[in-house]
Amino acid sequence: MKKYLTIAVLVALASYFLRDYVSTVGYAAYKDSLAALLNVASIIFAIIGAWIAVVYPRAIGRMFAGVKMGDPELQEASDDMKYFSELVEIVMVSALVLMFVIAIQFVAPIFNSYLLEVSEIGTRVMFFYVVSTLTVVQLYAVFRVIMTNYFFLNQLRKKNTNAEIDVLHN
Repeated sequence: MKKYLTIAVLVALASYFLRDYVSTVGYAAYKDSLAALLNVASIIFAIIGAWIAVVYPRAIGRMFAGVKMGDPELQEASDDMKYFSELVEIVMVSALVLMFVIAIQFVAPIFNSYLLEVSEIGTRVMFFYVVSTLTVVQLYAVFRVIMTNYFFLNQLRKKNTNAEIDVLHN
């Protein structure tokens, strides 16, 4: 949670320092960014969701089965849970980004003229802040997918190497 608050604060600072530039940018300038953000979040949401269902059925099954586990199973479940919770967090972030982008695309055209009359500069800076925050959070989620896969692959290679060494020793 701290990492997302840090992102929000950093983007708020960027929004503050860029407020003069951002106040000249309208909704139309963000349309392509929002479309790309929607596509990336949709893809990550779908792929990671499917990956969770395919790769971690054992972990999911353990949660619902209520079966007592011994030490080896507990260690394996612990390892599975680490990656499983990483992936679930990524799916949740992508789902939230999807929801916000859909809401923005629906609400922005409706309230565009009303909000601009109330406070044009404030509205544009706030819109920049929201879109920038969503973009950085989604980029962070994509980065975490890459890192999770990298560490998963390293752990898998380590287990395979250890298994090969054990075979050679026997």
